[in-house]
Amino acid sequence: MTKVYSHLSAEERVRIDELRNREGLGVRQIALRIGRDKSTVSRELRRGLWFASNENDSYRPYRPKRLKTGAWTARPFYSALTAQRKAETRARRSRKPLRMAYDPLLSWVMDALRKGWTPELIEGRLKIEWPDDPRMRISHECLYQWIYAKPQKALDLRQ
Repeated sequence: MTKVYSHLSAEERVRIDELRNREGLGVRQIALRIGRDKSTVSRELRRGLWFASNENDSYRPYRPKRLKTGAWTARPFYSALTAQRKAETRARRSRKPLRMAYDPLLSWVMDALRKGWTPELIEGRLKIEWPDDPRMRISHECLYQWIYAKPQKALDLRQ
């Protein structure tokens, strides 16, 4: 049996917000009520924590229970709106660095491929030519993936 994973919806985040902040339930009770695993709820609460005394996450009191401004600042709150905004930002962010976006690396690799060099040779030669420049590094596996990607298929770099 395979497990199917899905992201939390905005409605589920609002429900977590209600159960945590209004009813004061723990992670296990919240997980049972919304029909999710307790680790999913725990991770979500950790990601979406909001400190009432701080709008921009720069201030986290060393001993929040001793903060005398009110009971609502004694523990961090889970804010569904903040959590949803953070989730959307994470989803838009690229997961992989664009290695071949650096123009000097791209031109050097293209020249080497046109000369008939293999990706293994290119990887080794880059380490020798530019020992101190981390932008001039690419693995042979990444090069193979780049060569066989759709935009480069028209260039016919596969020799």
